[in-house]
Amino acid sequence: MGKEYDIVAKFYDPLLYFFMKPVRKAVLNELLTYKDKAILDLCCGTGNQLKLLARHRFTNLHCLDLSASILKIAKKSDYPIHVYNEDAIKTNFDNESFDITIISFALHEKDRITQENFIKETHRLLKNDGLLLVVDFAFDELTTIFSKIGIIFVERLAGGEHYTYFKNYIQNNGLSSLIKQDKFKLTKENRKLFKGITISLYQKV
Repeated sequence: MGKEYDIVAKFYDPLLYFFMKPVRKAVLNELLTYKDKAILDLCCGTGNQLKLLARHRFTNLHCLDLSASILKIAKKSDYPIHVYNEDAIKTNFDNESFDITIISFALHEKDRITQENFIKETHRLLKNDGLLLVVDFAFDELTTIFSKIGIIFVERLAGGEHYTYFKNYIQNNGLSSLIKQDKFKLTKENRKLFKGITISLYQKV
């Protein structure tokens, strides 16, 4: 997946800016009371979510991604954000290093085993009662037809394994099949873009 993003690194932000802007603002609003907490954005892309947090005086920000090309863009900032070129399913951080972890649109594009390992690693990294914030697609009775059509169109354009993994993610009922109740407790859910995107906040059990 890292090599795929090397190709689109220069176009990543222009292509997704208007799509992601309301989502990033919603994430900011969910986290406003945690400005002094240690936050890790896993599979951070160009780092724009943390840059937005930094502009609102969050002070302990960390992000990682497997794509060195995308991280070059993430590092182009005057904000004090710590950037790491690492694999999100096997990081070098100690147990319980962070108060909050963010996973934004990273789960649906991976195979099932990687998804499960991703969640396990997140659980390891979080402190007791720490928070996991997940942003990803949601296909259920709340999701509008318009949203489903738009999302499927975009994912079809991505093609290849990406689209295959997306279809499997939806068929497996998305987050509900990945987040185990004995590991995380859902505390809040916010839906965006015609109910096709969920911003879900979980607390580590």
